[in-house]
Amino acid sequence: MKNIHYALTFLLLCSPAPSWAATAHDFFPICAAPPAASGQTLIVDPSGAQKGSYPNLAAAQKVAKPGDRIDLMTGDYGELALTGMNQNGFITIEAAPGQTPKFSKLLVGGQTGASHWRLAGLTVSGFSSGKWANGAIAHKSLVFVNNSDNIIFEHDNVQSQAGRRAWRPEADDAAANETLSDGIGVDQSFCVSIVENHLSNLFNTIQIGGDQIGNNGKYYLVSGNVIDNFAGDGIDHVGSHVRIENNHITNGHDICENKCIHTDGIQGWTWHNKPVTNTDVVINGNVIIAQTEPGLVLPADDLHGITIFDGRWDGVQVTNNLIITDTWHGITIGRAINSSIVNNTVAGTNPARNTWIGFAVDKNDSPDTPYNFVIRNNVAPSLNIGRREASFAGVTVDHNLKLLDAGDFADNFVKFDPEHFAYDMHPSKKSDAKGEGSAEGAPAVDIDGQPRKGKIDIGAYAYQGN
Repeated sequence: MKNIHYALTFLLLCSPAPSWAATAHDFFPICAAPPAASGQTLIVDPSGAQKGSYPNLAAAQKVAKPGDRIDLMTGDYGELALTGMNQNGFITIEAAPGQTPKFSKLLVGGQTGASHWRLAGLTVSGFSSGKWANGAIAHKSLVFVNNSDNIIFEHDNVQSQAGRRAWRPEADDAAANETLSDGIGVDQSFCVSIVENHLSNLFNTIQIGGDQIGNNGKYYLVSGNVIDNFAGDGIDHVGSHVRIENNHITNGHDICENKCIHTDGIQGWTWHNKPVTNTDVVINGNVIIAQTEPGLVLPADDLHGITIFDGRWDGVQVTNNLIITDTWHGITIGRAINSSIVNNTVAGTNPARNTWIGFAVDKNDSPDTPYNFVIRNNVAPSLNIGRREASFAGVTVDHNLKLLDAGDFADNFVKFDPEHFAYDMHPSKKSDAKGEGSAEGAPAVDIDGQPRKGKIDIGAYAYQGN
């Protein structure tokens, strides 16, 4: 595992895709489980070469029923506006085997809504244009889901452009009509699965949320996605009953001198600053590395790892994550009760900045507020926990390993080489992380899915040697 990023990307893009990836139903029974294909397969071939095929997607949609699959041959399908409430089962729109159908935009739901659609193996690509009402340059979502439920988006490619991008300042992109698009946006919807996709050359890549009136903004799974080369946030979540797991987020860019946005790997928000408490959020097994490519153009110099700065939260579990960044906030969670940061590995690459794991309380809360917050079994250069925070009821900080500099990290892990952007953060044989953790509250498996046996190791990875 000497090059985590490229190994995972290869597996995602080159391995045979399973017929069904995990969906929100695996975590939230309220969400529908996609059944094995029970209906017919409808072929769409714009070239007309395939006998018995439909000439366009709209023609196939007219006859498709729940349980059916619409298989698309290679072609440019333009913009798709998808509606229809398929209450009795999913309709799948997918790439036919070996084919590469492309779209310029996917709009799911809208005013009339959409339900029980699965979109798989598609490519959505294109730049944005124009400005928002406040004059800011517009980054518009290539995939936008609104007012919908039970939507599965898996094994797709979402990108402003394919291949290696010539990164430039945002103003230059706008002048050339090549403004970066956002990736996948989900608004006022529930039971949405975003799994095993590849997102690249984007501004913000995945944004999910809702006002939590009824089921809006609830029951989301964001899992197994590769997010690479982006200029905003990797994953923004604004909701409850959310699982953000096993995503790989790398290579942030600064295209506006940190004036239009500061970049985050995974960041939590509250809905339009309304007094809503987000509950039951699990952030587990993610890899966030600010830079893996030598010579990265316009690299982000302030990419936070996992952060929650705003609003109220209840039940946030941050476990088994690896963060390697050049700025202060490795993991910082604020205003969250009944929550924990356990068995994570955070490393800094800029000696001038003290990368930390941090915890913050609301300034209006009194010390007898029962936060019940645990910070345990983590590796980090420092812990940013003030005296006031430490004095609150139920705040527990124990069994953490502080490593002060690159030399300490190199001594304790198989490979830590920021100069060459090479990392293998499994504990080395002589690591101080071996066997020094607490079993209380530790996840049963590590970031690789390997069981934690015997004495618990500190950090995201369990020692795998003899």
